[in-house]
Amino acid sequence: MDISRGRQPWTPQYTIGGVPLDYVCTQRLLGVHISRDPRWNHHVDVQQSKKDGVPDTRETKLFYGTPAWHPWTKANIGKMARTQNKSLHFIYGHHVPPPQNMKMLSVPAQLVYNDLLLFKKSFCGLTDYNVTASITEGRVHRGDDPQHPRLQQPPARNELGQCVSMFDYRVVAFWNAAPPASKDCSAAQFPSKC
Repeated sequence: MDISRGRQPWTPQYTIGGVPLDYVCTQRLLGVHISRDPRWNHHVDVQQSKKDGVPDTRETKLFYGTPAWHPWTKANIGKMARTQNKSLHFIYGHHVPPPQNMKMLSVPAQLVYNDLLLFKKSFCGLTDYNVTASITEGRVHRGDDPQHPRLQQPPARNELGQCVSMFDYRVVAFWNAAPPASKDCSAAQFPSKC
């Protein structure tokens, strides 16, 4: 599988030991369905159909691995929100309590939360991912806290690389906006502070 945004992607013939390999449009890897185009429509559709097909499942795996595959389009976020709402209606019936009573986040807020959790763990050295490899300290702005320098997003060539699919680019704005207490705490304390 070649990953490309092109409508007619180039498909060279790959071989192993002279035997040509078959092309696939999607491939499941560690529970995430990777598609030829990096829009994640197929993965969201698979997760939604699993949830629709098994109505007695009470815990959703909807957000598994979202820092890596982030469903950045409004359509995919809407599908995830509908799936979450359907699950809540299954659990609570017609009288779904407000999200704050359930200690639950909306789909967009959960996506940001997951990004920040991975960033904090990586920043504290608890993952193999080196988050500081592409993120640097930016210029100091008037009113910035000197204890918490503003981070600068890595360069991105297009809209897809900016704000949507690239974790390093996406998480910087959320981290810069986070309160100092959450930046100073340990990785173990971060989930409750965040």
